[in-house]
Amino acid sequence: METVSAAWTTFLSWVRTPFGKLAGLILALLAGSTVGFYYFELHPHGQVTDMFGALWWAVVTLTTVGYGDMVPATTGGRIMGVFVMICGIGLVSTLTGNLASMLVERKARKRKGLLTVNLTNHVVIVGWNDFGPELVDALRDSGVLQTRDERADTPLVLVNSLPQDERDAIAFHLDMGDRLHFVWGPVAQESVLQKARPDLAKVVYLLTQGRTQSAKEADQEILHAALAVRELAPQVPLYGEVSLQENRKHLLRAGVNEILVRGQLTSLVLGLMGANPTMWTLLQELLGLRGSNHLQFSRLDGEDRARTWGDLLAGYRAAGRLPLALCRESRHVSLEDILDQESALDQFIMELFRNAGQETGMGEGGPRILANPPDSEPLAAYDGVLYLNPGEAR
Repeated sequence: METVSAAWTTFLSWVRTPFGKLAGLILALLAGSTVGFYYFELHPHGQVTDMFGALWWAVVTLTTVGYGDMVPATTGGRIMGVFVMICGIGLVSTLTGNLASMLVERKARKRKGLLTVNLTNHVVIVGWNDFGPELVDALRDSGVLQTRDERADTPLVLVNSLPQDERDAIAFHLDMGDRLHFVWGPVAQESVLQKARPDLAKVVYLLTQGRTQSAKEADQEILHAALAVRELAPQVPLYGEVSLQENRKHLLRAGVNEILVRGQLTSLVLGLMGANPTMWTLLQELLGLRGSNHLQFSRLDGEDRARTWGDLLAGYRAAGRLPLALCRESRHVSLEDILDQESALDQFIMELFRNAGQETGMGEGGPRILANPPDSEPLAAYDGVLYLNPGEAR
């Protein structure tokens, strides 16, 4: 009943629009002219034998097509024809103009990012900064997004509040054609995020917008966006970044699967370079910064899971590939893993759960990596393997 009531309400709201009123007027004219023509022309010398024939004449005359296969023979029928033709010239042209205006307006609203995207299995990036293009390039290289030449087209939806000229520049730079969609508005507003349909997305990324905000304000905004996305899409993988290390735990509590702290990797890499510059060169090779991305992921099948790491290693090396680590894509997460044991508030929350006898499990989350495992390590508990493709000598 609720579905029928909602549909009826939607229909009534559409009827009240100018386009709906015009369409209703045309339908009423068709009905009246059909009945009138049938009444006047249904006689031994007339060409009308049934109501469908009268409807056919009304449609042909109203649209000014004029096939001439059916001509009124009575005075009443001819008067009806004159009336329908005069009305048809104005109504049909007005309907066509309104329809064209609606299409143009819809295209303009889509360009401005004001429409709900009608997509599934797409990628959503909430927020934007100077590293956004690099993220899109990385998604292309890793196969999450494909280039325009590929058959597999994965749409990309960007949610941000950038000005129109900046969004046009992004669209030109990314060169994704119709696969790129924008949703414009505050990224922390649930009604804006809902237009990106994160519940139907393949993955969602959160980028801090620190250009016009302080680091603290940018992290607060991305935290609110994470809470809104998790409310709309509880099961979709959600990855993000923060500007301040202290805010990382807040995003974890908001349901973000993995979080990077801006500048953290830079500091680690600079430290490695101080020990030996070749370590940065190796990382560039692994990440594809010096050419093709050599680091790959392969899912283990049932036969692989019955083996050990040593057996898998021998098979991969025979094919010229180098296995590096075993992966388990998710693990069981509980409140104990997320809450800070040194925080009085978090301890109070845990105490409430324990006293109430409530389950503290929160489902699956977070991947696990075992790098360079021993040869005897069984593969039954893992989902895939990270390996290197053969390199090219330079």
